[in-house]
Amino acid sequence: DNPDHLDAGLSYTNQGWEMLLETNNGLLTYRKEDGAAGSELVPDLATAMPEVSADGLTYTFTMRQGVMFSPPVSREVEPSDLKFSLERLFRIDSPGVDFYTDIKGAEAYGKTRKGGISGIVADDAAHTITFTLDQADGTFLNYLALAFAFVYPKGTPDKDVSTIPDARVATGPYMFKEYTPKHDITIVRNPSFKQWTPDSPNGHLDEIDVQIGVDPERAANMTAAGQLDWSFEPIAPDRFAELKAQYPGQVFNFVRNNTTYFSMNERKAPFDKLAVRQAVNYAIDRKALVKIFGGQGEPTENILPPGFGAAYVKHDLYPFDPEKAKGLIRQAGAEGAHVDVFSHNTDPAPKAAQYMASVLNGIGLKATVKLLDESVYWDTIATQKGDPQIAFNDWNQDYPEGQDFIDVLLNGERIVDVGNNNQSNSNVPELNALIDQAKAMQVGPQRDAMWADLDRRFMAEDAGWAPFMNRTFPKFVSSRLHGLVFNTSYYELFTSMWLQQ
Repeated sequence: DNPDHLDAGLSYTNQGWEMLLETNNGLLTYRKEDGAAGSELVPDLATAMPEVSADGLTYTFTMRQGVMFSPPVSREVEPSDLKFSLERLFRIDSPGVDFYTDIKGAEAYGKTRKGGISGIVADDAAHTITFTLDQADGTFLNYLALAFAFVYPKGTPDKDVSTIPDARVATGPYMFKEYTPKHDITIVRNPSFKQWTPDSPNGHLDEIDVQIGVDPERAANMTAAGQLDWSFEPIAPDRFAELKAQYPGQVFNFVRNNTTYFSMNERKAPFDKLAVRQAVNYAIDRKALVKIFGGQGEPTENILPPGFGAAYVKHDLYPFDPEKAKGLIRQAGAEGAHVDVFSHNTDPAPKAAQYMASVLNGIGLKATVKLLDESVYWDTIATQKGDPQIAFNDWNQDYPEGQDFIDVLLNGERIVDVGNNNQSNSNVPELNALIDQAKAMQVGPQRDAMWADLDRRFMAEDAGWAPFMNRTFPKFVSSRLHGLVFNTSYYELFTSMWLQQ
C-alpha cells in the first residue's frame, strides 16, 4: 500500500522505515546483520559511541566529517543540522516526539516552538553535539537510532516533504528520485554518498522500482511469473502452504518482535468501562484470529513479544470464555451499545476486524466495521479526533527493549492530541509511575522484571488492549533475488539484496 510518509520525521510504518533506512542516517544505527547481532547499537554519523557523564544525563558525540547531503543541497552534514532535525519533530507534530521529551527544554519547546531545545548543543566548529536530559533514561541511545532522529538539512520545510522532491534530501546510499502517491516510487543511488562504515553499506542495486497498490495475492502471482522480485507485505495467508511446497528456495520466514492487537479507547463508551474491555479479552478466540492470518504467528495475550527475553513472562488471564464476557457486558450496563471496529484495508486485517465485530455482536454489543486506506489509517487513529472506539493495531519494535511497548504505547503521560501512540488512552497513575521508575533503571534483569510485571498488571487492571498474536512475516521472492537479511530492528535490508539472472 501507499507508505504513510517518505519524511523520516513523520513516518511510522514498516514501509516508510524500510525505505528511509536506505536514504537517511542518524548518529547511531543497528548493526546491519540478522539475528541477535542486528540488535547491537553502533556509530553511524557519530565517529564513536558517546562520552556519558557519571550521572547519566549528558551525552557528547563527535560527528563524522565529509558526510554529504544529496543533491540539490550537496554540502557537508553539520551538527546544527541534527539539532534542527530534532527540533523540527516538535514543529511538525511528529509521532516520534515522545522519544525526545526528556531532553532538557524539549517539553517547553514543544509548547512554545520558540528558542530551540536548550538541552541540544551543536558545535559545528568542533563537530560535536551534546544532549542533556532532565532525567536518566537507559534507552536514550536507542532513540538516536530511530528514523525520527535521521538528519535533514537546516531549512527543510516544517511540513511533510514526502512529495517535495528538492526537500527529500538523503545522506545514505540511495535517494528518492520520484514519488507518485498511490502509484510508484523510484529509488536510485545517491551520487554524493561515500561509504564510511560497514554499517552504512553502498548497496548492490542501482535502482529500486516500487509499485504501489499490489495486494499480497497479486504480488504472489507476479513473483511466480517473474514480474516482481520482492514485496513489502507477507505472503497472502491462503497461499503460504502452496508457495512453500512449489518454491521452497524462494520462501523465507521472518520473525519480528511483534504484537498484533485491538486497542480499545478508554475515553469512549462503552470501552470507558473496565468490565467491557475485560469482556472483549474473554470473548476473542485467539487461535481463531491466528487462523485468519493463515497461521502466520502464535497466539498471545501478552503486551510484550517472546523475543524480549526475561521481560517476557507468559500469562493466561483471559481464557476463552464467551459466557463470562456476556456477563461482564450485562454488569457494565453496556448491552446494545453501538461500536465501530476500525481497520485498514490491507488483507487480512479486514477479516480480523470482521471477526471482532461478530464477537462483539455475540456478547451483546452492536458492531459494524469501518475500513480506511492504509495510507491514512495509522495517522488517523493516532489523533484524538480520529481515534476510534476499537481499532486493529500492529506494533513492531522500534528498539529491542520492553520500554518500546510498555512506555511508548501505554504510559498515560505520553497521551497527545496528534501523533498519539497510546491509542487506548490508558492512563493509570500508579502504572505510569512504575513505568517512569523502570525507565530510570539500567538495562538489565531488574528492569526486565519491572516490564514483565507491568505487562501483567496492564492486562489485569487496565485491559486497554486485546492482544491476540505475535506475527511472523513469511516472504516469497523471485528466484533471482539473493542476499536477504532480516534485521530485527530494521526489517529487510535493501542494501544487502542483489540480483542474479
